[in-house]
Amino acid sequence: MKTAVKMFTYVKRFYKAIALTVMSAIICIAFIYAKRVYSQAGFGKTFGNKAIAAEKQLNAMQDQFELCKNICNVDVKFMQSIVFPEVMRYNSIKDGVEAESLRLLYVQFGTAYANFSIGLFQMKPGFAEQVEMKSKQLLPESMYNELQLAYESTDLQTIRQQRVERLQDKDWQMVYLTAFIALCNQIYKSENFSSSTEKLQWYATVYNAGFDRTNAYINKKIAQDNFYLAQQMPGKKFRYAAIAGWFFNK
Repeated sequence: MKTAVKMFTYVKRFYKAIALTVMSAIICIAFIYAKRVYSQAGFGKTFGNKAIAAEKQLNAMQDQFELCKNICNVDVKFMQSIVFPEVMRYNSIKDGVEAESLRLLYVQFGTAYANFSIGLFQMKPGFAEQVEMKSKQLLPESMYNELQLAYESTDLQTIRQQRVERLQDKDWQMVYLTAFIALCNQIYKSENFSSSTEKLQWYATVYNAGFDRTNAYINKKIAQDNFYLAQQMPGKKFRYAAIAGWFFNK
């Protein structure tokens, strides 16, 4: 009798283990499939109306892009593609609430206390600070003066206040994007990009991840899901560079 009980217990455990293995395999396959679906180039179908709305907003700024492209020596589509993922994510109501609630902290205490995305291109004050500083250091004086990034005031709080006001203006965001691309042209002038798409994805990744990153870090980020598109997709990340590349080649 005891032997029968042992055999029954053993069989029960055996089938339970098989069931768990099968279940784990199904979950794993489902995860891999979902990842492949969201990583495919068919972003237009995946994002639907968000992509259409973002493209409309960028096209509405065609004149500004045309004006700025010659300064940073790239074409309009290249410029638009860098910020396309951010324009898809942009929400004017949410952006306004964030700006009003966090700008006071930033103006008073700086990026250590508040460094929030703002405006159509979702730029952060910390990003703008880096662009301003590096532009003065690395860009030709004539270009730096043309971009008008300097401030008349020397008071830090006044400068931070003006910086936030700049970032709430589309024309100023174009200035910062233009300066950013010109800086990338200078910083990565020795890089041998195999194609315009590879160059675009590199610049887009730097835009998303920030300056002062190693080449190894940028390469890792290009292949990594690291970008939250919307609140409706909690926990789901996308490859920023892949979305930018899709729009560039669209």
